[in-house]
Amino acid sequence: MLIRITVPLLAAAVMMFACGPHSRAGENTSRSSARKNIGVVSSVHVDASANDVHFSLAVQNGTAKQVELSFPDGRTHDFVVLDESGREVWRWSEKRMFTQTMQNRLLDSRDSVVYDERWQAPAGGGKFTVVALLNSKNFPMEKRIDFAVQ
Repeated sequence: MLIRITVPLLAAAVMMFACGPHSRAGENTSRSSARKNIGVVSSVHVDASANDVHFSLAVQNGTAKQVELSFPDGRTHDFVVLDESGREVWRWSEKRMFTQTMQNRLLDSRDSVVYDERWQAPAGGGKFTVVALLNSKNFPMEKRIDFAVQ
């Protein structure tokens, strides 16, 4: 006597996982800090002759690769003058209108861009601090320089 046993075939369940690139331990922090310190540097120069003060903010790409500066609007930079007590006495961007359009600025390797502005210091002079700002989203920078007007 032959006994036939029929076993239904079980369909194999296949699970697939979609994943992006995985990170190794510490990779995210090193990548983000490397991005911040990519070699974009800034310097500020102040030329105070009489009451006419000239400010310049130089931003330089110190890397061998092209860098893109991203700005959330038309205000790429700003200069703020503080008196000896730290009170704001002048801001270049005050009462100015800027486009609301995002913009980008490409800096080739070793290339630089300079932002220049002038301020009419008050009569009598004094000691001041200029705060130069680069309003980039990906490379924000702030530099302070003390200066005197006579």
